[in-house]
Amino acid sequence: MANNLLRESTEHYPHAVAEPGEGRAEAGGLYLRAMLDACATGAALLNEAGTILYVNGAWRQLAAAHGLPHDLYGVGLNYIEICRQITGASVEEAAAFVDGIGRILLGTETEYQKEYVSHRATGSRWVLLHAARLNAPGAFRVLVTHEDTALNRWTSESERKHEERLRLLLEVTNILPWEADVESGRFTYVGEQAVRMLGYPTERWYEPGFWSAHVHPDDRERAAAQRLNYSKTRESYEVEYRMLAGDGRTVWLQDIVSVIRRDGRPVTARGFLIDITERKRTEEALINLSGRLINAQEEERKRIARELHDDLNQRMALLSIELEQLSQKAQKPRSLRPLVHSLKTKAQEISAEIHRISYRLHPSKLDHLGLAAAVESLCEEFSRGCKLKVNFRQTGFPRNVPKDIRLCLFRITQESLRNCVKHSGARHARVVLEGAKGAVRLFVNDDGCGFDTESGALERGLGFTSMRERLRLVGGRLNICSRPFGGTRVEIAVPLKGQE
Repeated sequence: MANNLLRESTEHYPHAVAEPGEGRAEAGGLYLRAMLDACATGAALLNEAGTILYVNGAWRQLAAAHGLPHDLYGVGLNYIEICRQITGASVEEAAAFVDGIGRILLGTETEYQKEYVSHRATGSRWVLLHAARLNAPGAFRVLVTHEDTALNRWTSESERKHEERLRLLLEVTNILPWEADVESGRFTYVGEQAVRMLGYPTERWYEPGFWSAHVHPDDRERAAAQRLNYSKTRESYEVEYRMLAGDGRTVWLQDIVSVIRRDGRPVTARGFLIDITERKRTEEALINLSGRLINAQEEERKRIARELHDDLNQRMALLSIELEQLSQKAQKPRSLRPLVHSLKTKAQEISAEIHRISYRLHPSKLDHLGLAAAVESLCEEFSRGCKLKVNFRQTGFPRNVPKDIRLCLFRITQESLRNCVKHSGARHARVVLEGAKGAVRLFVNDDGCGFDTESGALERGLGFTSMRERLRLVGGRLNICSRPFGGTRVEIAVPLKGQE
């Protein structure tokens, strides 16, 4: 509003009418007019009779829009007489304005305010008319302002619609807003969605210890520690955990939290609890499906390997023996002996290749001698058959590793070495198996061409996808470090449950 703003005064006001006796109050009058000139709201100063003595720049624009003369913009005219023209209001509204402002001029009231629709050539606008009695210097007795409120109305309506959309979003997507004291962990606010999501009355959430008492026992210690630690070190964080609903259901929640600090100390936490139960069920179903597919693949590999080893490889062995016998009998003609010897050599090579294929499909050493022996044999095979020198080392590796973990680590080693040969062009590689506290680790390094890990190759490559899927089944972690012309390092860590 004009009477709430203050700016530096100007030196010349051409649209002011001088009144007798104004000399002693000239400084105060200049101050008042300067204040109005700095205001974006159309304003006019009236004397006791209602004559317009001064108007600001915004009023001149308003007056021009309503057809008042451009030389004085209403200065010297009586506001009551031009009220309807300057407001662009209806006859009834203009009569109400005249009555209200008349009471201000008479001094029976000190303030009058009315919102109306102004009809101009450029369109209709919502305007707020405000008139106030002044205790001002000189002849200034009444201040009248016309403020365009169309923007405010639009903003208010926009905010209302935004709040409504937000409310609908929270309801449809099962999102619960909340606020809590960091030190005590006690809720100070929860949204009305709390009842629908978990079935507890809103007032129950404000009880001391409600959150910790209803977090799933398997997640309670971890989630509490994460919330406490993250609140100390982060401005925002996310945690996933399960809560027990009032009807006994287990609900998976994603907790998105912002931390408010005072003097560097966390005092308040605000956030949203999002019901992600369906997403977790879908993820679990996908993991189960992935596990079944991998198991089915391994079973099929085992069957093919067994058939290759027990049937086809034995038949090739018999063929080699018969070719050897034929070679001994074929004394004449002598020209036949080299041919028979060549056939025998080819049969032996085919037999050896069948054995290698069988081993790659399902390594028998993995079942009989363990992971370390199987990986060492795999490294030797790559060193013999490829232009890749593979060095193997194991340190503190446990003997009793579960079957699914053994197979997982073997396949990842196999895929990593295959990538060394096919893609990296490496000449040397190193494979390390080591035992750690409650876990086993695998490292595969090469000196090949490397790649940019941000290029999307990790997402597109089927080999990397297979590694991640296998590790997800055993709860393992994959980290790949590489850069162009800097080689590649594959790091694997898999926890051993029940072992410390």
